[in-house]
Amino acid sequence: MQAEVEFWRVLLEQEPTKSSSHWSEFLIAGQRLGFLLNDFGEELVGCSSVPVLEVDEGAMKATIDRAKGAGAVVILDGLNNPKMNSIVLASPGGHEFELCNCRSHE
Repeated sequence: MQAEVEFWRVLLEQEPTKSSSHWSEFLIAGQRLGFLLNDFGEELVGCSSVPVLEVDEGAMKATIDRAKGAGAVVILDGLNNPKMNSIVLASPGGHEFELCNCRSHE
């Protein structure tokens, strides 16, 4: 969990609101984003929920670089697709998230 918390600290540039050996939370724009450490042998399969973090167009490259520098890997790069205009990454712990210039869709 320590590596996962450190990754999100670097990406979000903030401290978690809760952090323990198995559960951590970050408060983002009034919403809580929680992470569970699965070290109890349960097989987790798939997820249909991916947090979308809105990033200003001018800050997108720096945010992606910060995420990659902290250990994220690119799952799907749709930055050059005007219908998507976002990138999906996974943290070192495997949590997928999307960085989006969502205002371009409005």
